[in-house]
Amino acid sequence: MLYISLCLCLCLSLFSLSHSFLLPGIRKIDETHPCANFKYIKDKPVRDLAGEEFLRMHGAEKEGLIQMSLSMDKHGSKDTYLEEIKTFFYRDEFSQLVQSWNEQRMIILNYTLNNLLYPVLAEQLKRKMLEESTLHVLKKCKVKLRNCTQMAPYAVENMDESGNNGVRILGFCIRDAGEDKPGYGILINGAGAVEETITLSYFKYSSKGNTELAKKKEADMEKLREFLLEHKPHVVGLGCEGRALQYQREIQDVITSLEQQHQIDPITIELVDPTVSRIYKESNRAQVEFPNYTPEQRMAVSIARRLRDPLVEFTQLMNFSNDVLSIPWHSLQRFINEERLLRWLTQEFVTLVNNVGVDLNFAVEHYHYQNMVQFVCGLGPRKAAALLKLLKQHTEHLESRALLVQEFKLGSRVFLNCAGFIKVQHSREDSLSDNFQLLDSTRIHPETYIWAEKMAIDALEYDEDDEDDNNVKQRALEEIMDDPEKLLDLDLDAFNTELKRQEYPDKRITLYDIRDELTNRFADKRSPYHGLTDEEKFYLLSNESAEGFKEGSIVQCVVVGIARRKPKGDEPDIQPKRNEATGMWQCPLCLRDEFPELSEIWNHFDTSGSCPGQAVGVRVRLNNGISGFIATKNLSDQKVTNPEERVKIGKQIDAKVLRVNFEKVSVDLTCKTSDLNNTDEKNRYRYLMSCTK
Repeated sequence: MLYISLCLCLCLSLFSLSHSFLLPGIRKIDETHPCANFKYIKDKPVRDLAGEEFLRMHGAEKEGLIQMSLSMDKHGSKDTYLEEIKTFFYRDEFSQLVQSWNEQRMIILNYTLNNLLYPVLAEQLKRKMLEESTLHVLKKCKVKLRNCTQMAPYAVENMDESGNNGVRILGFCIRDAGEDKPGYGILINGAGAVEETITLSYFKYSSKGNTELAKKKEADMEKLREFLLEHKPHVVGLGCEGRALQYQREIQDVITSLEQQHQIDPITIELVDPTVSRIYKESNRAQVEFPNYTPEQRMAVSIARRLRDPLVEFTQLMNFSNDVLSIPWHSLQRFINEERLLRWLTQEFVTLVNNVGVDLNFAVEHYHYQNMVQFVCGLGPRKAAALLKLLKQHTEHLESRALLVQEFKLGSRVFLNCAGFIKVQHSREDSLSDNFQLLDSTRIHPETYIWAEKMAIDALEYDEDDEDDNNVKQRALEEIMDDPEKLLDLDLDAFNTELKRQEYPDKRITLYDIRDELTNRFADKRSPYHGLTDEEKFYLLSNESAEGFKEGSIVQCVVVGIARRKPKGDEPDIQPKRNEATGMWQCPLCLRDEFPELSEIWNHFDTSGSCPGQAVGVRVRLNNGISGFIATKNLSDQKVTNPEERVKIGKQIDAKVLRVNFEKVSVDLTCKTSDLNNTDEKNRYRYLMSCTK
């Protein structure tokens, strides 16, 4: 192993990488292709490869786009490994016989290196670089999962918990007008259970120019208004796709009118990433839980639950069908073994779920929460399913962690692994039970209950004679949880010293964790909820990625109108021009030249208001649905006065992205020939064509 490691270190310092394009690669790899970043690789030292570069090249080679080659000694270079080591085999003598043997040694050495050693080292090096780049991508997948789920449930400030069941969330699934499907809204309570539904058949349509459709849409708007007034959700969740921004504005108008007319509490609208919901609506779990719902209704449920708790909703896809692999975690995940990716995601789910904790009683009552149990340390899918089955059969409410061993025959080793992550929420009736243990509602492990009880009794200055009385312990815990500030007076370092004297290992960190847990039981350590950023909204609405759509990308778009700047009363000096050939006067703003008298131009500009204004550019719509703008100066390398002379409405043109405006969900473009004819692209195609000769 040491020899192989030394050889690989040698490879990293001496091997270089090159590739040539195959015919399919010449046709497919353009400036928007993921492989465009390494289009000119020749004799690149492998030590300079970083991150996922090699996996991307390996994937391109696997798809038949390129052919990679590793070389040890550059062709024509004097500084080669062969020149370095030949001194060990070369005899510096001048006799004819010695020179002949030197020639034979060089032939044998050259053959051994190029035909035996180099190919083996190159193969080993490829495997090493592939493994390193694969690990890099796997880590990125875990980070993306963590970023998606490390966000606390949506919370409402100063919410009165009396008379309701937590935050009420209304999730909407509204398809685009091109799809002949109604829009659905699903209202869930704080536990994630469905309370009410609403169907809006004509909400998605535009009412302009169609009186009958306008009446039907207005009826849907009134239906939504009455629904919101009756049920008063705290937040509305809307899938960030298609025309979501338009739907958001229309729903906001309804909410604003209700706030003004009926003084209801504010209702916020949140755009939600619909990726998980699209997969969930077709999953077996969704069909089992909602057999009579349409896929769109199931999607609306998932959107609402995504706001309630992102982690719970992601675990819905960890099923026997491995639906979690349908999420686009990384652009290169197709080149990674699915079982390996699933193992990495499972490990991350275990970490995330145990950081939050799992309420077994809640899982028994709510089907959508049950997938969380399998990620508790020490359980797994089979033990979790068996435990939930026993809980449903033998009891309606788990009173204590200890019952998992006493009644449900959970193994002692499994119990020690999972106990600290299982949350048992107590009811008033539980406090009367012999099995009642208040610490079961905390992250404190049963092995350290005695230290937590000792800390509570010492903080409250109870008599030492009462330390063996269980009722006194529970009363002390209740008092200290109601007034945890008394724990701050404890000297935990002295407590740790006493434990060391009793031959315990250093428990300082554990003692401080116990104090924190007594102060705030099972506190959610995830970051507070925050909505999608403007950049995230842009890529979700456009269905693009940051890698494929950015400044410099070449796109196709359709001209939808001419952008004009309306004239103002304080417009600077306006000088109409007269066409000497026709005798007509021309408006200097809209460039109309059909005015026989100069006075008609002033009337056209000042009084009638018929002047549309000066053309400042062209409005376009990209193939991905995003709106764009091409300024007049960017229409051509030549000076353009009137854009209508250059382009026509409905014409399809090629353009280059100059700037992406995430906030306004639009892009600034150019269609100048000089901008489109990139010099690098000419060189690239010239290079590609030379590779085919």
